Amino acid sequence: MIDNILATMKKTIIFVLAFLCSSITFAQNTELPKSDREWLVGLDFGTGVPIEFHDIKAAGMSLHIGFDFARPINDRYALGFYISGGGGFVGELKPDDKYDKSDRFSGTLKFSAGVMMEIGELKNQPFLLGISPCAGFGLVDMDLILPVELRFGRMLANNWYIMGEITYGISLANETMSIEPTIRVGYNFGHKERTRKKR
Repeated sequence: MIDNILATMKKTIIFVLAFLCSSITFAQNTELPKSDREWLVGLDFGTGVPIEFHDIKAAGMSLHIGFDFARPINDRYALGFYISGGGGFVGELKPDDKYDKSDRFSGTLKFSAGVMMEIGELKNQPFLLGISPCAGFGLVDMDLILPVELRFGRMLANNWYIMGEITYGISLANETMSIEPTIRVGYNFGHKERTRKKR
């Protein structure tokens, strides 16, 4: 069981590293711009729906807050990181004992970190992509999980941005399977990179 979890983690991390190396190489092959470039330094808030479907069938609600950062490499690509934390609850959809509701609800908790990218013309509402390859931990129904996250979204007008997120929780005890779709809204406080003048 542990060997399967470690193998999944290794495959995920190798895929993310290969993707990052190829995207950075592509970005560095383009000519650096002469104009100012905006950074992503944002704060986001989100709400999710954690769903458990292996040990018990349960669903609930969660709230999240996160920090997003990406530094421009050129006019069409920015690379950085994100960190996020939050929690909520899940409730059994079909409890075994309809009279005993004391353990029908349980809490959820999640902390994660990942890679954040902006792709597209950075001054014209670029796309956002975030990946977290088991970098973090969580609790679902008192079961310890490693979150694998994928974020996708876009910058909007007036420094606002929106992202969708899907999280799959790898159970360390192999007792549960869980997913959590989340919607996030953020605001970019980022500054502009200074233009270097040629001497």
